[in-house]
Amino acid sequence: MNYTNLSSRQSGFTLIEMVVTIVLIGITGVGITNFIGRSTQGMVDIAERQQIATIGWIVSEKVSRELRQALPNSIRIDGSCVEFVPIVAGTDYLTVPTLIAANNFEAVPFSNYSVNTTQDRVAIYPNTLTGLYSLSTPGTISGLVTSTAAGSTTNAIRINLAANHQFLTDSPTNRLYIVQDPVMYCFESDFLYRYSEYGFNSLMTTDEDDLNGQTVMGSRLSVGSFTYSAGTLSRSAVVNMAFDVTGDNGVTQAINQEVQIRNVP
Repeated sequence: MNYTNLSSRQSGFTLIEMVVTIVLIGITGVGITNFIGRSTQGMVDIAERQQIATIGWIVSEKVSRELRQALPNSIRIDGSCVEFVPIVAGTDYLTVPTLIAANNFEAVPFSNYSVNTTQDRVAIYPNTLTGLYSLSTPGTISGLVTSTAAGSTTNAIRINLAANHQFLTDSPTNRLYIVQDPVMYCFESDFLYRYSEYGFNSLMTTDEDDLNGQTVMGSRLSVGSFTYSAGTLSRSAVVNMAFDVTGDNGVTQAINQEVQIRNVP
């Protein structure tokens, strides 16, 4: 008998073994591919949700921080828009013109603030929205501040106005606010816009032709709206901001943020 030939015939794989091997490799490859694909898709979905959450957080935080500096009782709402007068500084006054108009008065020096003569105005006791934006005299908000100087009272400063102004009434706590031109946020066509430097208007307007200083604050935003609850003796005023953030794959995250507005004028 030829043992050499027998040994040669017994080595290698049969056709059935090769087919079974190929099938097993294919099944294993499909399983690995599905596992990797699902893991990758899961990571993509997580990244998308994180991006949506980040957009919502950044937008709501930016608006909230600025709204918290709003002058009391200066909030105006028009559905998808909110307008307010921003406070940039504050101090106590010694005297203010409430009986007759004047273009200067004395106050306690500001802490680390320099007057901006192109935008700064004085607000005294803003206890109501009525007439706040009209800049009339008598009125809550004065004309522009032109300068500050040493006052006649020791350690006091004199605040000089561009024109004579008469305030409606004294503040019970002698509180004085330095405010600037109104700011408006509007949800429009999946964007949140910030408008500024358009001046004071007695009536709120959302017409883009009447607004300046447009800045995009966020995108991929929908069904955005603002609501306002006036303050009471037991709580501060509250602005509620609601909107949806939509990701690239269609995932939507609803955002609802409440912002407390200082209540003491």
